[in-house]
Amino acid sequence: MMEKGQISAWQFFLLVFGYLLGTSFFFRPGGLIAIAKQDAWIVPLWAGTAGVLMSLIWIKLANHYPGLTIVQICIKAAGKGVGGLIALLYIGYFVHLSSFVIRNLGDFMTSTLMPRTPITLFHIMFLLIICYAVTMGVETLARATEFLFPLVTLILLLVFFIALSEWNWDRFQGMFRMNVWTTMKDTRSILGFPYMEAFVFMMLLPYVRSKVKVSFIMGIVVATLLLSATVYFTIGVLGVTRASHETYPLFLIAQEIHIGTFFEHLESTIALILLASIFIKLSIAYYGAVLGICQLFRVNDRSWLAFSLILLISGLALGFDNVLENIEFGKRYDFEYTSLYAIIFPSILLFLTWMKQNKGKQKPGTSS
Repeated sequence: MMEKGQISAWQFFLLVFGYLLGTSFFFRPGGLIAIAKQDAWIVPLWAGTAGVLMSLIWIKLANHYPGLTIVQICIKAAGKGVGGLIALLYIGYFVHLSSFVIRNLGDFMTSTLMPRTPITLFHIMFLLIICYAVTMGVETLARATEFLFPLVTLILLLVFFIALSEWNWDRFQGMFRMNVWTTMKDTRSILGFPYMEAFVFMMLLPYVRSKVKVSFIMGIVVATLLLSATVYFTIGVLGVTRASHETYPLFLIAQEIHIGTFFEHLESTIALILLASIFIKLSIAYYGAVLGICQLFRVNDRSWLAFSLILLISGLALGFDNVLENIEFGKRYDFEYTSLYAIIFPSILLFLTWMKQNKGKQKPGTSS
């Protein structure tokens, strides 16, 4: 199946930015602050630098195979057998990532806003919307992101400015005392989530009209700066002790906002931001899974396939017991697990491509 849609550099930038910042600004600050204390805002900066370097590998690989997604590149570079197996592993990762993201949404809704509602109901309802967006194509996803971007930005800025009344500079006492190597080792999971997960954009690169490299890197850079600013803001408003013991520190900040009797309990606005952000991230991962299956198995109609994946992904999402298990999985295995797809496989494919090109250059010389 060939995707006929095309997206602009600006739309691609928004997709990258929304995908990376999507759930990380909500789920990351507490864990980072627990490890790095007052210096936690520095961690996204080095992780973002590594993210830019990794994106250069992906772009380099894509440049060797213009117009092809990562699934097609696997088969082209490594052959139908081995390449097909690697492509299948990529599709499996996209499905697993989708189930992980939708479970995060379900855990948040049941633990904070609607505890009596079955978690599966949130999964099915949200996946139905995602399924419809994916069947409409990449242009629809890009336009939806364009629509949501100003809404999310304005609400987030509103919450930030109102919460500044609780700011206290004393909460930064003890800054720049971290052991750099130990902190990098303990926070390596931030490389996996969100930066390494951005390799899913290799499914979208063929449909970007122009300035792929610039928009990709700028999306990573801007998302990194805002994630760092969010962590800094959380420390200044809540302090290290409170922030490190909260699963959703930003939600707590919104919950405690009070300006008279008019502005109070703004947690529902934060929930809207999270829903919009998860829509962006989940739709891209879901799209990667659907398009990958269609390309690998040469399926022409993606509608029934996209609908069928709802059952698979919602079922897999129930494999995690609770949000704490998700966090523990991320801490222990996310970096190692995701590096297989984001670094090891792309490096192998680049090496195979280089070998083929060298072999092609040597043939004319040997014949003469």
